[in-house]
Amino acid sequence: MFLTDPALRRIAADTNDVLPEHLWRHDTATPDPLGDLARILHKTAIDFTDSTTTLDQALARVGVLAETARQRLAARAGLHIAGYHQTLTDALVASERHNVLGATLVTCYHAWSNHRPIGDGDERYLLLRRCDPSRGVATLQRKNPHTWLVVPDVEAATAFDIPYPDRVVGEVTKAEHRWTPTAYIPRPHHQAPLATVYQLPACGDLTTACRSLLRWWHLRHSDAWRNRTPAQLTPAELAHLTC
Repeated sequence: MFLTDPALRRIAADTNDVLPEHLWRHDTATPDPLGDLARILHKTAIDFTDSTTTLDQALARVGVLAETARQRLAARAGLHIAGYHQTLTDALVASERHNVLGATLVTCYHAWSNHRPIGDGDERYLLLRRCDPSRGVATLQRKNPHTWLVVPDVEAATAFDIPYPDRVVGEVTKAEHRWTPTAYIPRPHHQAPLATVYQLPACGDLTTACRSLLRWWHLRHSDAWRNRTPAQLTPAELAHLTC
């Protein structure tokens, strides 16, 4: 699953850039301004990750405090909990520090990435909902100059409720200004489609086309499918595929 690292997840949420790792680490030994930016970014990423843990622990203590308060209120219709002021203060301080570090992290990332553009190559990574890591990531593997194979990660498969994490679920092809998704599940160790291939409606952008594949497989495995092809779907169902 992508974006389990807090710093990478925050960068994706703010910039829509999905990084497979801390790519700036490769520049931290460079004795030039790019290296300076990379070192500052790396230090900020470490601080942000530590801050995430601290804030999570502080919020967990607030949760325990709140549950204790609810139990005592139910038992006695009164409320007195020692130390709650300090617990809440700690959580607020941790939250404020985390927010500052998050903004600093994104600023440092922009400064570094302006001088080190991330190339696509034959593999790229895409948030399935812009600036929303909770909907998961699709890995795109180049099939030819105009076509990408689409592989959802575990978080994406869970978010769209499909049984195909880390597997090819089809491909998307660019023609003029449209992207056409084709849904299929290849045989293990082969690129040949297994059984049926489903041609889906064309989409206006790459992200929507990838999302359309996952929406189709969700429908395909639901009771609403009723053994239909995409051409037999209702206008509302077709609209849902391409939203």
